[in-house]
Amino acid sequence: MKSLTPAFTNDFATPELRRSVAGMWALQIAVFGFAAGHSCLPNVWLHLGWLLIAGLPALAWTDWTPHLRRWRTDAGAQAVVCFLLWMTLRSSIQVPFMPDHALAEIMRGIAGAVLLAMFCALVWQQAQNRESLHALGWVTGMTAALAALISIVLSYLFLPNHQPGERLMNLLVHGGLNPVCTGLIFGFAALWLAALVENRSKPVPIRITWAAIALLHFAAFLSGSRGAMLAMACGHAVLLSTRGWRRGRLAFGVFLLTGALYFTSAPLFARIAQWRSEPAAVTASAPGIIHQFEKAVARGDNSRLDIYQAGWNAMDNRWIGTGQWGVSGIWQCELQSKTDISMMLHLHSAFFATFVHGGIIGAVLLLVALGCGIQRARRLAVAGDVVWISLLAFGCTGLLFDGESLTSLATAPRFEGLLFWLPLTVALARGSAMAPRAGS
Repeated sequence: MKSLTPAFTNDFATPELRRSVAGMWALQIAVFGFAAGHSCLPNVWLHLGWLLIAGLPALAWTDWTPHLRRWRTDAGAQAVVCFLLWMTLRSSIQVPFMPDHALAEIMRGIAGAVLLAMFCALVWQQAQNRESLHALGWVTGMTAALAALISIVLSYLFLPNHQPGERLMNLLVHGGLNPVCTGLIFGFAALWLAALVENRSKPVPIRITWAAIALLHFAAFLSGSRGAMLAMACGHAVLLSTRGWRRGRLAFGVFLLTGALYFTSAPLFARIAQWRSEPAAVTASAPGIIHQFEKAVARGDNSRLDIYQAGWNAMDNRWIGTGQWGVSGIWQCELQSKTDISMMLHLHSAFFATFVHGGIIGAVLLLVALGCGIQRARRLAVAGDVVWISLLAFGCTGLLFDGESLTSLATAPRFEGLLFWLPLTVALARGSAMAPRAGS
């Protein structure tokens, strides 16, 4: 009887293979749930808790020996480790001198840094399987498309406290996610689907895929986030330049058409608002229509220049910065009479925040890691994989004018891991395998 038993059954009975299979499933659950959770998980506890609960078994059931051996000789991985270690060390030095009320911020920062390191390690492992990465993009994109559809329909047609044409918020997260976060997450998902649409293996029919791409682009524009619009423009410019006009014109055309539809949609939303209004209000004189471009211009810089000036003035030492924890009061006190309190939660630029918190040293280490990632993403694009150079362009552009920190997942917007670290880590992991060998 033993000789009739299939060999793979005997192998599957071994503890090592069971651990490997369980680790693979836990890895996919952790990464897929965290990426797609930006669009559907309702609060920070479920979002970060998902990554922690599924990520710990994935870490425990994975053989990290080959990865550790590779990291020791990989310049990109070493640059990321040096950057994270410097930023954490710089912030830890001043912990003994901080007041007691900063303890919560310190614990949040440490937990966010640990989760970020876990996320990067899991994504590096996930990057070894190209098919799994494609599935990750499809799941993230289609989840975002469903969230966008629900939010548009409910906000503009049914919910009483919302008006057609207002800045779109993702209703599945926090009961109404900040429009900037909504626009950046939906725009990132739209570009990801647009980059994947040419793959031969499509889990979704092509017409539904293009409908989801168009919906996500339009939803990103409806958020009114100028940062998301700029990020989509840069991401599509890179996608078009790497893919070529013949293969990339459809995705770029969807971006242009949805943008044109958004900027000319004010009369349409006015008619929807009239249709939704009470009969008595229909006969009332309608207010003048304010077009979307006028609304965008009227917001100005949203006090960002004041915030950046306050962050610059808070730095006593340009080389080492201020540290990340318990220092927000240093620059916030300068803004008490200048800007809205909701704009004072963080510095609204992940790259500028890195410079303020880590000084010139932190900024240089970040640029070294990013430079390695861009070089390897370009190498992947030459080989035909244009996804990661496009997503990295989107993430870097979007984080120029928003984002709290690149050294934590427990931030107020919480999208830095998706927009920046996911494409950068995949580019570093997959691009290093294609590096030309010495003497070749």
